Parts: sequence; C-alpha cells; structure tokens
Amino acid sequence: MKKVSIVFSLFLMGFYFSQSSVLHNLNNNRLMSQAVNKIGVNGVPDNEFVGSPFLETAFLPSAIKGENGTYLLRYNIYNDEIILKNDDKYFKIPKEELDYFNINNKYIVRLINGGYYIQSSSEKGNYTIVRKEGVKFTEGKISENTYGQNQPAKFTPLKPDYFLYDTKNKTLIPLKEGDLKNAFPSKDADLVTFFKKNKLKKSEDYNALLEVIVK
Repeated sequence: MKKVSIVFSLFLMGFYFSQSSVLHNLNNNRLMSQAVNKIGVNGVPDNEFVGSPFLETAFLPSAIKGENGTYLLRYNIYNDEIILKNDDKYFKIPKEELDYFNINNKYIVRLINGGYYIQSSSEKGNYTIVRKEGVKFTEGKISENTYGQNQPAKFTPLKPDYFLYDTKNKTLIPLKEGDLKNAFPSKDADLVTFFKKNKLKKSEDYNALLEVIVK
C-alpha cells in the first residue's frame, strides 16, 4: 500500500510539474501574449452585442498539439484568434509554432498559412477538407429621438469557404469542381461523375470526395 501511495504521489508531482512548466512558458511569452480585448472589437463590452464572434461562446477543454495538458480555449472567428483562459487571465495564442487544436473533441482547428481553418472531414493520405469561417460586424446605433430604439452591435455569421488542404505541401485548393480538376487532371472523369451524383453538405460527403481524390 505504501509503495502504491509513493508511485501515485510521484505521478501527481510529474503532472503538476508538467502543468506548471507549461504555464511558466506561457507567462514568459514563449507561447503567447496577454490578450487585452477578448471580443476583438474596441468599445464593445463582452455582453453588449447580438450574435457571436466566437465558434462557441464558452471556453472549452482542449488539447494543443505539441503541448502537454488540457487548456480552456475559445476561437474568435471575427478576429481570427484563439484565446486561452487561465484563471482570470486571457492569453492570445500567437500564429507561430502551434498549428493544431482539438477543441472539446468537437472541433479540429488548424493554422494554415497564417489563418485558422476548421477541419470538416477525416484525413486521407495527405489530404483533408477544411473550411474558413467568417463573421460580419455591424456597429450599434443610438436612436436619434425618444421614440426610436437603440440598435445593439451585431455579429452575423457568413457562409464559410471550403478548401482541400494538402497537409504535406501546406497548400489550399478551393473545393470547386473546376479547381479540383485542374489540380488533379488524372481524376477529371471521376470528379465529373462525383459532382453529378453528390452535393457537398456534410462530413460524409467530404469523406466520399476524398476517396475519389486519393484512390
């Protein structure tokens, strides 16, 4: 029993050392810098807007490829930045070495050519399908008279753009029939047949398209 307790204590020491080492690096700006504005729009308080600039409003438990531990992350689509919450402090992850984030086992967010994209399919060969989300910001308006109503600031989601991502060469190809045929001339006939029979609406459709490309 004593031996088990010692082993368990050593495990806890290793866990806390790993966590404290990572946080030490974070606080010394090796990985990130203090994020002052969590929304991304100056003059707009956190709760005084309609809609959302975020992929999800809550900070969710997440894994960062290349780092130990679990972190609370939130992706700000409007500002295209990932924010980490540690106690009551917020840090913006710099777009440098860290390029793969698993947010709550629900979203895979990848840094590609300086921007964040959300993975929308599985990975097959050196390829996966990603989408670039967008959000439009509309400033609030104060009523010019007592009879009108104030209009709050508003975030409106935009239609995402989809791409085929080559993970080996770090290139993005627009997910359109013409662009794919140009990129894969040997697959021309297969792609024509696929797009005649299928519409890209869900992950299963994207996975089926990947099968055509990699076979």
